Amino acid sequence: MSSNKNSYPIPDGYKEIEFQTEHHIDHIGKGFHKKDAEGNLIMAFYVKPENGNSGGVAHGGMLMSIADYSLCSAAMESREKYVATISFRSEFMSGAKIGSLLEVHTKISKHTKSLVFGGGIVISEGKNIMNFTGVVKKI
Repeated sequence: MSSNKNSYPIPDGYKEIEFQTEHHIDHIGKGFHKKDAEGNLIMAFYVKPENGNSGGVAHGGMLMSIADYSLCSAAMESREKYVATISFRSEFMSGAKIGSLLEVHTKISKHTKSLVFGGGIVISEGKNIMNFTGVVKKI
């Protein structure tokens, strides 16, 4: 692992997200990305103390934000072709500790002329934290 400007290490095999335009994601913290063997996007974020809840784990809103952002990123055909979330559903399965790395695994299941369908899972320290599905509209 190497370091980035926020002092969180860059996870092995990941690259930093360099062109972040979503302000709410900037508040969550620096993100990272890579592709799996099948070409699916995986994004990663650390759980900063300010992103936690009173139970000492990642706040559900933070988890949903990074999952939605990751799904939209996976659905975009290019940086110039934006998408907007139409629907998003999530189920929480476990908590992710403050300071832990969250890996958001996405999978696009269907493209139509104007819509993209997909989902994924958020994993931390080998545990399934949250699964999600969504539909996004091509703009």
